[in-house]
Amino acid sequence: MPELKIDPHKSWLPLREKASETENLNHKKLLNEVANHMEAEIKGQLEPLMNTLTSEPVYHFWRVSDVNMILNGYEEVSGFYSNMFQNGGEQFEVVTKRIIVNDDGVITEGKVKQVYTKDNLKLMGLTTDTFGELDNSDLWLSNTQLITVWPSDPDLKLVGEDIYFGENPMETLKPINEDEIPDYYKIN
Repeated sequence: MPELKIDPHKSWLPLREKASETENLNHKKLLNEVANHMEAEIKGQLEPLMNTLTSEPVYHFWRVSDVNMILNGYEEVSGFYSNMFQNGGEQFEVVTKRIIVNDDGVITEGKVKQVYTKDNLKLMGLTTDTFGELDNSDLWLSNTQLITVWPSDPDLKLVGEDIYFGENPMETLKPINEDEIPDYYKIN
């Protein structure tokens, strides 16, 4: 059996490990809160995810496309996640290389991997004119540099996320086979 090229359920393990090594109780709580958030997000669990956030979270997505995206408040953020879960967008892996924690929050740095079907890429606007290899595979894997700032409030709840993409995920696409993804992964 080939080695898995993506395993989303590994994403929060580095945060749990860092929390177990951390003596500062506030930092430990913040690290576990980010891990809880990430686990709930990747497993598509809206209520536990939203419970990690303040009542009025704010999200910034930088360099997702030509227009940066900002989500303000509970309704916008929960609506974003509900839509993501309905479309299978929660199935990604964060490969964390660095974790920084202080009294103001957590910063994670690494890569984010996501699988796309050829049909989903077409729905997103890719064509064989814009991506010549599109018809060469039914499944595609992106692997994008990512830094996420997870600010917290004085009660150690997450205020939101500031997400910085180092590159366009569509520029990192590589073909992937179905036997290179976990059995629990749902191909949409």
